[in-house]
Amino acid sequence: MLVHGLGSGAHIWDLVAPLLSVAGSPRVVALDQRGHGESDQPDSGYDFATIVADLAGFMDAVGLTQPSVLAGHSWGASVVLHYAASHPDRTAGVALVDGGTGSPGERWSWAEAETRLRPPDIDGMLWSELHERISSNNGAYADSRTEAVGRSLFHVDAEGRVTRRFRIPNHMQVVRALWEQRPAELLSQVRCPILVLPARQTTEPSEMNSAKGAAVARVQQIQPRARVRWFENTVHDVPLQRPEELADELSAFAREVLELRAASS
Repeated sequence: MLVHGLGSGAHIWDLVAPLLSVAGSPRVVALDQRGHGESDQPDSGYDFATIVADLAGFMDAVGLTQPSVLAGHSWGASVVLHYAASHPDRTAGVALVDGGTGSPGERWSWAEAETRLRPPDIDGMLWSELHERISSNNGAYADSRTEAVGRSLFHVDAEGRVTRRFRIPNHMQVVRALWEQRPAELLSQVRCPILVLPARQTTEPSEMNSAKGAAVARVQQIQPRARVRWFENTVHDVPLQRPEELADELSAFAREVLELRAASS
């Protein structure tokens, strides 16, 4: 079960999913979470309890009733962590892809988080200009294969001007939920195997890398059996920049976890 991050969509997995869907592999499914992609966008329901209920309902609807391996990217990592804590009988393992290990509420006041994490208002910008900006700021989008993924995050009109799919007020409801979250409390409740796949760059501020490193180390303290693999010199959008390596990690983890469950049943 592949779960995307905030402001993203199921297409973030477009380069990874085909590598996971090989002969003999487990079934691979991705969704557009509430308000994202092609899903409906109500004005409420962006707290974790509702988002996790959405995920459970989606998995029921597509027939994922057996314990599954869930991989989440960014905010999606926090979602699958909450899912694992609240649905232990339905979770075979969780993979946290550059997310889920820390909370902005552990570092900043709400006023500071609100300022830092509010997305820019880009409605009306030409897609060509936005794509150039994204590509210069995020090495993953310089790859021609990812332009369609980036474009899927917005409505683009006949003149090539963009409008956000996920509206800013709803975006900030998710930010607030992330700010209130305390991953350490959730991690202590998880009973399944955990794979942590953080990314970092030497060009990022040392404060950011230090905070991320401390959060990952805390996972290992709470869950000593958790396995960690750092994606070095990698941007936040790991599924786009390192799809082959990420698919290898997820495939190996899923195979190991599911084989272990089969042997013990």
